[in-house]
Amino acid sequence: MKKVVVLVLLSLVVFSLGFSATKTIGFCVSTLANPFFVTMKDAAEATAKEMGFTLIVLDAQDSPERQISQVQDLIIRNVDALVINPVDSDAIGTAVLEANRYNVPVITVTRPSRMGKTMQHLDIDNSQAGRLIGEELAKVLGGKGRVAILEGIPGAPSAVERQRGFLEALEDFPDIQVVSSLTANYSREQGANVMEDILQANPFLDAVYAHNDQMALGAVRTIAAAGRTGEIKVFGIDAIDDAISAILKGEMSATVKQQPGLQIQMALESALKVLAKETVEQLVIVPLKLITSEVLSEE
Repeated sequence: MKKVVVLVLLSLVVFSLGFSATKTIGFCVSTLANPFFVTMKDAAEATAKEMGFTLIVLDAQDSPERQISQVQDLIIRNVDALVINPVDSDAIGTAVLEANRYNVPVITVTRPSRMGKTMQHLDIDNSQAGRLIGEELAKVLGGKGRVAILEGIPGAPSAVERQRGFLEALEDFPDIQVVSSLTANYSREQGANVMEDILQANPFLDAVYAHNDQMALGAVRTIAAAGRTGEIKVFGIDAIDDAISAILKGEMSATVKQQPGLQIQMALESALKVLAKETVEQLVIVPLKLITSEVLSEE
């Protein structure tokens, strides 16, 4: 009889330990080649340490196929929840559906999944980011000039919305002409290369709007090589450290800060709430801030 009691007690202890064990959350990031997402990763690790859960970070290196495989691997490893920054909103859907089948809750950041059930999506108002830059660009140019656009990944919701908001802002300035709009896939190297083509085709150019700072900084490099720094105004989005430095040097005019650290912290907190059977909002919009040299001088 004593043996039976001991076994029952041991079973209860094991169950209790298993039930209260540290939660494990997988964070699947699109690419750590982008400083924006490095900031997000660092903030995620700091949040995990502070809140006492295990975090697994996997870098998809901008490959949708790699990211799908990584999500599948995390499901096999029995993570309690997933936070995904999709490489591609369409492609990630199959992985989200698989997580749904295994009852692993999913939260997305910066880009949504177009298939499957997600508990929450955290993002900025990308159209507002485009509008903020459009309004600042018009102010800097005095309401007239020739502008080129470096677009993000084709079809990505962020790229579509940042383009739409920017063009809507320019509707109030008929003397500002968009002379070129080409994709550079959110890449600094591609931004530099595409900017070379734009300058060759458009020798008279007043400004460049890039959907993110990586492409903007690529444009800065090409513009500097052409000896036209300061002459062609450059605008981006993300407020990464290199962009802030470029603004202070007069190489860029403005960017938009979207607080990646706050975004991932909120996502991880929501994941823990979901695991605790608490209700979370389906959509969370993180506040934006226009960053210019004047703003930086006041900080």
